[in-house]
Amino acid sequence: MLLKNKIALVTGSTQNIGLAIARAFAREGAKVVVHSRHEADARKVAQEINGDFCIADVSDATQVAAMFEHIKKTHGRLDILVNNVAHSTKGGILDITLEEWNRILAINLTGYFLCIQHAGRMMQAQGSGSIINISAGSGERSSPGGAAYSISKGAINSLTKQAAADLAPTVRVNGLISGLVGTPIGFKDMGNRKPEYDMIPLRRIGQPDDVAEAAVFLASDKASYITNSILPVDGGRLNSMGSGSAR
Repeated sequence: MLLKNKIALVTGSTQNIGLAIARAFAREGAKVVVHSRHEADARKVAQEINGDFCIADVSDATQVAAMFEHIKKTHGRLDILVNNVAHSTKGGILDITLEEWNRILAINLTGYFLCIQHAGRMMQAQGSGSIINISAGSGERSSPGGAAYSISKGAINSLTKQAAADLAPTVRVNGLISGLVGTPIGFKDMGNRKPEYDMIPLRRIGQPDDVAEAAVFLASDKASYITNSILPVDGGRLNSMGSGSAR
């Protein structure tokens, strides 16, 4: 087991990529703290994987602080943080309202920042830890009509690099760029339209488990000499010559 006896918090872990990561971590021996804004969903997943759960709006500093206080009191440590919560919205630079801009940035970026601060302090005090931030291809290539989402994802990549520099050598911080995977967003954009598969060198939409397995590796001691890295898990699409939006 690659994560035996590790305590791991995975934000947004009741569906899609977050759920796949929580299940993979539990399979590898970690005690996973499931996170959601909805108690019934979090409790259900926690029971399934024999984990713990927390309820919090990650854009609310008070709720984030309470979540980490629960982890500290209940488990005494935190070995792994996966920042995965994400909200998307439609609207280009000229269309998106300030209210929607602030909402998306608060969840997708400020929420990551707050969790990194709390986790980083705990991990530095205990002498070790691993943080993984989930991003998206649109943060590197942009996505027409998705201004706030794309910009937040690009900012997450920058946050990953800064946190890696500031928390070294005690805490490793890495990122995963998720490509078009088999989530509702992924299927909506790609569906079964065969011609669009040509945009992906591996010729298929990924699955949440593809991202989860990469997260297991980065969180484990197998990646003990890896920090400040951002790994695309996208079938090769980000670095290919194809065009089109990238989620």
